[in-house]
Parts: sequence; structure tokens; C-alpha cells
Amino acid sequence: MLNNPGKDLHIITLNIPYPADYGGIIDSFHRIRSLHNIGIQIHLHCFEYGREHSDFLESMCKSVEYYPRKNSFIKYISRLPFTVASRVSDQLLKNLKKDNFPILFDGLHTTFYLDNPELSDRKKIVRVHNIEHCYYKTLAEFERNPVKKLYYLSEALKLKKYEKILKNADYILTVSQSDQEYFERKYHNAELVPSFHPFDKISIMEGTGEYIIFHGDLSVNENSDVAEFLISEVFSKLKFKCIIAGKNPPDYLKKLSSNYNNITLLPNPGSDLMSKLISEAHINLLFAKAANGLKLKLLISLFSGRHCIANRNITHGTTLSPVCHLADSPAAIIEKIHFLIQKPFTREMIGERSRFLSSYTNDYNCRRIEKLIFPD
Repeated sequence: MLNNPGKDLHIITLNIPYPADYGGIIDSFHRIRSLHNIGIQIHLHCFEYGREHSDFLESMCKSVEYYPRKNSFIKYISRLPFTVASRVSDQLLKNLKKDNFPILFDGLHTTFYLDNPELSDRKKIVRVHNIEHCYYKTLAEFERNPVKKLYYLSEALKLKKYEKILKNADYILTVSQSDQEYFERKYHNAELVPSFHPFDKISIMEGTGEYIIFHGDLSVNENSDVAEFLISEVFSKLKFKCIIAGKNPPDYLKKLSSNYNNITLLPNPGSDLMSKLISEAHINLLFAKAANGLKLKLLISLFSGRHCIANRNITHGTTLSPVCHLADSPAAIIEKIHFLIQKPFTREMIGERSRFLSSYTNDYNCRRIEKLIFPD
């Protein structure tokens, strides 16, 4: 076995973390990028499905290995959660055993080898993006397809039972205060490290914008349900221009939004266009029907957008309420929009936002991870 004279780190990701275009993958990629920037030598292990191998990742990491995700029917009926059972590779274990470097398992999905006796002497860290069984229960609640609903409910039960594997981690890195309290109470090894994001510093435009935006992955049923709610209960009752932007919106959203002249639905905007839409909006509207983890869209909106209206499910478990305009009902959201729509975002507001978000910067949080993994 090789000695570890420097700061080398294995990272196992649930998918190829580039391009960074949704939720946990955004956190994964920008954590890798930030750790690389401070000199950590990363040995990346990616389970792959539906994405191309990345020259960009290979230029950033000391090594990159790819492993197929196994989606056979037998994995669905396994006693393990499908998200875990489909990410198993003998070659991965062989590669991890070639040295004694610490291992960061990125997501509960990647933790099949967390309790493996052949890795018992290794420092092991798990990044949890939320409380997975609660997240899958939420997906089941909003799912309209009965077969998918049954899958989500089954997966939630399996994930709840499987979660105890986390007792084998040296540290669990959580994204929100509420998740931190849950994992610390159960496993006594949790550290709060908020999500990583595309911004290394505040990038907010002064002045006013011409529209209100709601953005998210619209292929996720909770997000599409929220978009439907906002169209019906908020945007359709305004005279202002409203944009809904995100990945793979369902047909019913396209049909519903087309009924209103002030509402534009933008399917699958590229990352550059999405960034432009967020930064040029006058108001970023963030709304969730369930409080799961830290909503990355909140951090992205706060680092790059002007006024942010959010409900309490979005800010739950964070310290970010003071830099948002809180509104939980359609009437309250409409009232906040009318209050803010003519209110320019000033240089003073940008300075206040920047000071408040200092503990949410990528550099601050990758230094904290560095100290946990390499304390000397």
C-alpha cells in the first residue's frame, strides 16, 4: 500500500459531475473545483449513466475512473435501495485499496463500500444532500404515475433502513441546520457544510430588472407541481412579465402557461442563459412545498440575483431568512411582488448581502473540509 505524503483524496460521485446542471451535481462539481483550487489532489470515481466522459474533469483531477451504473431489474427488487444497489463495482473497491488516501462518498447513493472491512482503517467522509428517505417520500407525495409512486415509497422505506450505514463514517457533511441536527442526533458525527455553487464571490447587478423568474429542474415532480401552483395562483394574477425556466417541463405546464400573455415557459435553457436569466431578473421567486435539505437554487439566487422572495420551506434549516423576503401564501407573494417591483437593488444592498453570505462561500467551506480531512 502506498503512503500518503501529500493531500490526496478519493471522491466517489453518483454520476459524472460535469456539466454541473442540476442539484447535487452542482454541489459535487463545485466542491471538486474548490478543493482542487486549494491544492487537494483528487482521485475521482464516477458512476456513469446518460453523460459523456469529461476532459474538463480529467484536467482538474489527478485521476478519473468511470464505472457503469447497473440498472437491471434485479437491482429494483434488491433489499438495498435501488439508488445504492445500482452503484456497486468490484473495480471501484480494487482501486480504493491501492493506497490509504481518505475517501469522500458523495451522496448516500455511493456508500455501498462504507462499511467494507477492507476499508476499515481509512478516513471516510459522507456528503449527504438531504435526508434521503424523506426526500423520496416527498417525491411519492407529488407523483401522479402510480407505478413511479410505488417505486418512490419502496425506495423511501429501504433508504430509511439502509441509512444506519452512516455510523461507519468519520464525518457526515450536511447541507442545512435541520439536517445537521437530525444526523448528529442519530450518528454523532455530523458537520454542517452548506452546498457548493458556481459563485466564488457575489455577482449581483445593481438597478432594476424587467421580470420575475421561477427556475428549477421541472422534470422533478415537486418542482413542476410548484410551477403549476405559481402559474395558477400568482403569475396569472399579475400584470408583470413572469418567466419559468428549467429542465424538461411536462406538457401540462406548457399548455397551462400558454394561456397567459405575461407568462413565458423556457424549456432547457443552457447554463449561460440560465445564469443570465437569474441575474437580470428583478425578483427571483423561490417556493417549495416540502422542506428537504438546502435548496441550491436559493444560494444561486442570493449570490447572483437581485430581490429574492422565498417561502419558509425554502429557508428552513438555514440562516438565510434575513436576506430573503418571506412569503408563504399566494396573497403574501403577490403583496411582496408589488412592494419590490419598483424598488432598485442598490450597491448598499449588494454589500449587505455579501457580508451576510461570507460563511456560504466556496473557499470558506472547502477550507473547513480540508481541516476535517487533513487536520495536521
